[in-house]
Amino acid sequence: MNAVIFCDGSCGWLAPLSRLPKALLPVCGRPLLAYLLDLLAESGCVEQALIVEEGRELSRGFGTVYRDLPLAYAHTAPDRAGTDTLVITEPVLADFDLGAALSAHQSRGGMTALCVSVTEPEMYPLLGDNQAFTGCGILSAGMPLRRELYALALGEQAWIYPDAGMWHRVGSVREYLRAQRAVLRSGLVAGGIRLESGSITPEGREDTRLLPPCCTEEGLQTGTDNRIRGCVLGRNVTIGSGAELEDCVIGDGAYIGDNVVCREAWIGAGAMLMRGSCMEPGSALGENARLGEASVLRQGVRVYRDRRVPPRTDAADDVRSSLPVPLELDSGSLCGEMTPLGLLRLGAGLAACGDTAVGCAGDPDSRALVHMLCAGIALAGGGCLRLEDCTLPQLQAASVMGDCALLLYADAGSRDCLELYSRGGLPLTRRQEQQIGSALLAPYAGSFRKDRCGMVAEGSGLAALYARQLALRGRVPCGRSIEVSAGSEGLRRLAGSLTGGSGASLVFQLSQGGRRLTVYGEDTGFIHYEQLLLLCCMGCGMRGEDAALPDWFPAAGDRLMKRYGRRILRYGTQEGEARDLAIKQRFSLDGLELGVTLMELLADTGEPLARLLKQLPPLFTTRRLFCAGDGARRLLQQVCGNPRGGVLQEAPEGTVRVRPEGRESLLLYAASADMETACELCTQAERYLKTAVQQQKPAQL
Repeated sequence: MNAVIFCDGSCGWLAPLSRLPKALLPVCGRPLLAYLLDLLAESGCVEQALIVEEGRELSRGFGTVYRDLPLAYAHTAPDRAGTDTLVITEPVLADFDLGAALSAHQSRGGMTALCVSVTEPEMYPLLGDNQAFTGCGILSAGMPLRRELYALALGEQAWIYPDAGMWHRVGSVREYLRAQRAVLRSGLVAGGIRLESGSITPEGREDTRLLPPCCTEEGLQTGTDNRIRGCVLGRNVTIGSGAELEDCVIGDGAYIGDNVVCREAWIGAGAMLMRGSCMEPGSALGENARLGEASVLRQGVRVYRDRRVPPRTDAADDVRSSLPVPLELDSGSLCGEMTPLGLLRLGAGLAACGDTAVGCAGDPDSRALVHMLCAGIALAGGGCLRLEDCTLPQLQAASVMGDCALLLYADAGSRDCLELYSRGGLPLTRRQEQQIGSALLAPYAGSFRKDRCGMVAEGSGLAALYARQLALRGRVPCGRSIEVSAGSEGLRRLAGSLTGGSGASLVFQLSQGGRRLTVYGEDTGFIHYEQLLLLCCMGCGMRGEDAALPDWFPAAGDRLMKRYGRRILRYGTQEGEARDLAIKQRFSLDGLELGVTLMELLADTGEPLARLLKQLPPLFTTRRLFCAGDGARRLLQQVCGNPRGGVLQEAPEGTVRVRPEGRESLLLYAASADMETACELCTQAERYLKTAVQQQKPAQL
């Protein structure tokens, strides 16, 4: 028999989200139509396939022969067929035994409707007891080739071929996600690779950064402490740190920021999810759309392609248009529209705090932002140290060498906000936050005055000096072969001086900005960021020195340093000795410095890394994002006594901390001696916060 596949129909649910026709929609890295053509080619009973299309995209993509199956293309199907014909009314994902169906059809003639049993009969057209019509039918020679097979089946009293096989219609976001999961779990060929178990890359190797089953194409860059399970990832996807992605489809070139949570969601090609954002099941972010920091897409909500959702938005309805968002400071980041007036206001606020080191990535948009920021700082009478085409670690080091009070980093290619830190990459102090926040809200009254204009200095030499110092320290013989995985070309170039060496391999995995690090070795498995900080503290203790760690770090650090008669100094938003020590040590602020410090520890001790790890206190951590709505800061004040967060629970089995992550979200951070307990503590904290939100009063944890 021959086959006719109708690919010229519209796809209303897809049009606002993607420019691709349904037949070319990727399913585990392959066009949806390719699965149908595989089915026809492997059946052995289809002699030729006619594809009905509107344009020429399919003919250019598939050619005239597919796996020895002749293909023809037309804008309309012929009125009648001269032989038995399989008609497929729209591209679907199917795995039928076409040979058995054809044999059953030839014994009866007329029309044979291929059907499958379904658990949600109200969602599909039925032709029997819970038998849903798949849109696929076999017509005898001489019958009219119509697309309306369901109406024809009802009128002609077609014979039903029940339980034809696996079938998934792709008519909504949820159905599209189900089709992806079916390929992941069924062993169908995806991206040229038959998925049986594990997380598969294009080369057929297991990707240990992902939890099976997953399928990813080339160019994946991930940060640290991520949990990615059951996902399909396209080419050149970038994922930050602390993200939780489950059963998601992520298109080519998408960007996922830090602490993002997505479950059963579709993220289109080129889309961006900024820090702390969340997508609930059934939601979709269209091509090149952007979900702002700490924003939430509720169940089933769609963001149309090229649209922008403002930061801290709770989207309960489809987003069809974008809204301008003023520039504002939130949790150390500057979010919103980068308008000239907003950047001039920002420049005035930075100038009020002291000199600022301003740097950017190498793209033209980032350079334009830096020029405008430097102009705003200079017009307000402030000093500015400018670095172009640099990485964030280089800028952090330059801010210390240049004696700058602040640093601001712009990367327009992968972030929705400007990153703002105090000297060396430390968190902003409360005074700095107040000064900058007030300047952004106040009317800009600046004017050009020659006697008050500030200075702009070139800082590229300081960036080069940091790279040289890093290279010199990286020559230490640590007894391991070092490989580096980084999320940007700049970081890869900078980390190139650390690669090489002899011995068992260690893979350094830098986060997107380069501030955090995880390490993988065949003899050690994954060594998470917190464990690496403990190793560095061990080195400080051996030298008889104190160590500086962020205020959220678990008490395991204090227990470790007691062995050496030293202590942990914790830094946050207050000035003091801890911040000065953190700038001197730098390993808690810079992933590259952390890696070099680990290499020096291995060289100094001569101990195998696995043996050093056994000397650390047991420490496992987990992070979760909690959406608290408009009352997030009030809730923190209730449960912690501080709107900036703090310890939510402290017990012998572990500790739970909570801090703001955007205006309407909270980040829960649980630490314990085993992972199961850490997850349970986090779950208990979530229940407690939900109760507190409902009652709007403190409860006993």
